[in-house]
Amino acid sequence: MILGNLRAESLGIVVLAGMFLLAVLPRRRAGYGRDDTMTALQAVVLRVEENDRARTVRAPVPITIGRAPNATLVIPDAQVSRLHARIDLTDGNLSIRDLDSRNGTLVNARPLDAPATLHDGDEIDVGTTRIVFCGVGPWK
Repeated sequence: MILGNLRAESLGIVVLAGMFLLAVLPRRRAGYGRDDTMTALQAVVLRVEENDRARTVRAPVPITIGRAPNATLVIPDAQVSRLHARIDLTDGNLSIRDLDSRNGTLVNARPLDAPATLHDGDEIDVGTTRIVFCGVGPWK
């Protein structure tokens, strides 16, 4: 009988805790939170052109670009700062910003002095490396 009462009390506590969490946690509504495109986003696709070779990189946001081994996209170029630039999701759009790099970041041949929204085909120059933003796509 004691065991039955303990189970009932435990179940009651679990139910109350669940109801409390449902009341306290914010509810996700349609159009609330991340953009639908970004929710379904599997990878940001970048074509990296360096030293007469090209490679395709697929990575989740945020993407840090730099020479440092802990950067998401490592660019082995002496003209690239350790942490040179960063691609983020801002207000439902992908944008890039310079991280106070020594040699700056260019987007479509223009110096980046504030975060800029990225569009398919945009060219990002860091050091002697060109990165083409190819949009979003699957991991494979």
